[in-house]
Amino acid sequence: MNKPLPTFALQACCRPSPLSLQNVLLAIAVTLPCSPLLAAAAADVVGTSTTSASQSEVSWTSGGVSEEGREELRQVASHYNVHVMFSEQRGSYLAGIPFSVVRLAQGKERQIASGVSEGPLLYLKLAPGAYRIAAEVDGVWQKQHVRVGAGGSPARMSFVFRGK
Repeated sequence: MNKPLPTFALQACCRPSPLSLQNVLLAIAVTLPCSPLLAAAAADVVGTSTTSASQSEVSWTSGGVSEEGREELRQVASHYNVHVMFSEQRGSYLAGIPFSVVRLAQGKERQIASGVSEGPLLYLKLAPGAYRIAAEVDGVWQKQHVRVGAGGSPARMSFVFRGK
């Protein structure tokens, strides 16, 4: 897992790294029509990206830095009901993004997951309900609310940071 990534280099310990928006969008556009065919192979690939193991309430995976990483995530996307993307306002994708997930229920808030997204794509599997997802870049946290239903299409959200 410690092989060098060809599409970007980490700039600092906790600093996000930009990726080419055009390359990621092109890869998604080309493979999106094939996603139903890839769903059958998804169960074989679930453990290959960074996945939470210590938090039993939430399963998540992240990545998408390299072409190979995006392909792995495409194969497992149907297993996750919340899809999050991190980018800068200029269009560069971000990696190394700290995030947290808080469940909102009957006036109570409880953090159920936190971690660092290794790439611009973060997929979460959440039980039906209301949540607040937060992400941090350069010391600034953004928060968004999402309601997860019992089925249907995954909830999609984007965190767009201003950049420098």
